[in-house]
Amino acid sequence: MAMVMKNQSTRREFLKYSLSFAVGGATVAILNPYIGIGDRILDFLNPGLEKPFKKSFLSMGSFVDISIYDQQMKHLPYIMAKAEEEILAVDRLMSSFTEQSDLAKVNRAAGYDRVAVDPRLCEVMASAKEIARRTDGVFDPTVLPLLKLYGLRDNAPRIPEHRRIEQALALVDYRKIDVDPVKHQIGLEKQGASADLGGIAVGYAVDRAVAVLKAHGIQRAVINAGGEIYALGTPKDQEGWQIGIQHPCIPNRLAGKVVIADKAISTSGNYESKARDDNRHLGHLFDPKTGAMPDPMLSATVIADTTMEADAISTATFLMGAKNAIRFVEDQQNVDGAFLLAASARGGIETIRSGGFPKIIG
Repeated sequence: MAMVMKNQSTRREFLKYSLSFAVGGATVAILNPYIGIGDRILDFLNPGLEKPFKKSFLSMGSFVDISIYDQQMKHLPYIMAKAEEEILAVDRLMSSFTEQSDLAKVNRAAGYDRVAVDPRLCEVMASAKEIARRTDGVFDPTVLPLLKLYGLRDNAPRIPEHRRIEQALALVDYRKIDVDPVKHQIGLEKQGASADLGGIAVGYAVDRAVAVLKAHGIQRAVINAGGEIYALGTPKDQEGWQIGIQHPCIPNRLAGKVVIADKAISTSGNYESKARDDNRHLGHLFDPKTGAMPDPMLSATVIADTTMEADAISTATFLMGAKNAIRFVEDQQNVDGAFLLAASARGGIETIRSGGFPKIIG
């Protein structure tokens, strides 16, 4: 049985779709990235398991599902509320869609001064800057001027003139982020620069919620925030949680499944074009160095120790291209591996799996 859910985000500028499938008797999640203009979608299912204590809510532009399978635990409503508040707090602090967030204050002060912010924003910005360094700028949190230029913030996707792309690119440079972790201050050195943490903050929020569950003794749970997923522990009498990776070209079909436990997983890709000009298609992921979209990559799935890491690295590996992505992932200590899908020269789909990525089932 398949179920399709559509919801309108208040934080992001597009509609997103979640697909749910019951596959056999095992727990299955569907990694269904970028159905719509650009969000990682992963809908977690649990057929055959005991009914979880579950909470669903909207945050960070996505439906968030927290499913706890330790039903014997006491005070579950209290624990759930604490986990939910962690995610909502990250949204309030790090959204670039509201003028009241700490991140918005940093963006307004770009080119002038550092701004005092919540320590959690300092932590995420420092991590974003470090991942940008490790990826040589392929992942760059200062990409917001490009997102705006391409119309990905006003629901009017467009391919701008080359001159305007060059102007926006001049504002993109993670090295110009100034983070003071002691004073809890952040500054952007370039006037007109602006940061967006959409490629890392959602994963961080999931990790914060997971930490709450662990602190209260929860051993089996899954948190899914719009496709950024952490699988805590294992299902009862099973070796892990099955994760289904959505086929990039055929709706409602899997490219394969993997089994994970105490790991995070994320997929990035430009599954649907939203603008076209001279045979160029516009997704939402593009190289922050050039403004170009990757070709022929279709999707990149990453498994890592933390959801924040999986979130950011899946974006970076998608943009790197297959060969560079595999070399990069296999050199990362906190990343298990990557599974890449790319268009082949003959018109088919090529699959590439790095060392460390679990065996693909089916």
